Amino acid sequence: MKSPDKNLLISNDSTHSSPVSKLSRIVFRLTLTAALMGGLALSCLSSYASAQAQNVSEAVAEHPNWAQLPGELIRPDCVHEIPKGSRVEIGKAGNLTGDVTLNGALIAHYDSCPEQGIVTRQSAATPTAAKPEVATGNGLVEDDRYNAPLSASDNIDYLAGNWTVPAYPSEAGEQLIYLSNGIEPASHKWILEATLQYGYNGVWGGSYYSISAWLASTSVAYYSAPEFVLPGDSLTGYTNMTGEAGSTTYWDVVIADNSSGAYSGSSYWVSGQHWTWAYAGILQAYNLSACAEFPANGREVFSDSVVAHGFPYYAEINYPNWKGAIAGYGGPSCRFAVVAASGTLDF
Repeated sequence: MKSPDKNLLISNDSTHSSPVSKLSRIVFRLTLTAALMGGLALSCLSSYASAQAQNVSEAVAEHPNWAQLPGELIRPDCVHEIPKGSRVEIGKAGNLTGDVTLNGALIAHYDSCPEQGIVTRQSAATPTAAKPEVATGNGLVEDDRYNAPLSASDNIDYLAGNWTVPAYPSEAGEQLIYLSNGIEPASHKWILEATLQYGYNGVWGGSYYSISAWLASTSVAYYSAPEFVLPGDSLTGYTNMTGEAGSTTYWDVVIADNSSGAYSGSSYWVSGQHWTWAYAGILQAYNLSACAEFPANGREVFSDSVVAHGFPYYAEINYPNWKGAIAGYGGPSCRFAVVAASGTLDF
């Protein structure tokens, strides 16, 4: 993982500024995003029923060498890093073609995974109450969400927000923690996600923080090149639509370290989805057996969240009805709470 190559930022000395709740700043950021490279961030989800079909802890025990991505347990040989500036193409029916292109040229092709992956995050449609169990936690812990009441021809086409890299956990074990923001379609089959990671996910990581962006399904997963970040660093994560043709929408997802200048992000196409769910903040935890294995400060604040729709005009949604959800992730019951209006997640 390296600091970003400044030559990859397309001219004009574009920088990543923090999102605010004014539409003029939204349009400004969208211009900056268009100047950035491509690559991608998505975490695919199945239905809640399939997530419940197999206990996550049992699945982890049965597949000890598989990679634990945000919301997905999958074979590590089915996880592929995508070079900056490249794009993963998705078929007209919304299926992955496996083709990766760079400047219009095919640079790689990946077939579907020979074994199906396992969903490890509950669908947003069906949260459950936290359980006071003292066991190993694996899955969604809590999030701050908004389901926008949009017509079938209208999507959430922009979401942005800020957060800070938290303190290291007081106890460093084998825990894996994801803190992210993003959007999801009404089908709950995908999530476009800018992600902060602590721990080893089966592909990279360790007792440090890194940022990356994902496109994943139970048959294949792609990620943008990860970058190191440090506690106290200011992050901005955003997802925005850059174009559309029929039912196909074009997206950029970027997570940037405003303190160091590091960033990770990508571009991709997706068809046949109606994007209505926004997430100001998401906390997932895996292989976690003690509250001290969460970041020591015990809180993450996802601030200045902006949601817009109506591409290509990007009309800001004023006063989204954010709601907090706490899921039964199976681990120890800690200080879990969500203050939805301020994007505050306590753990």
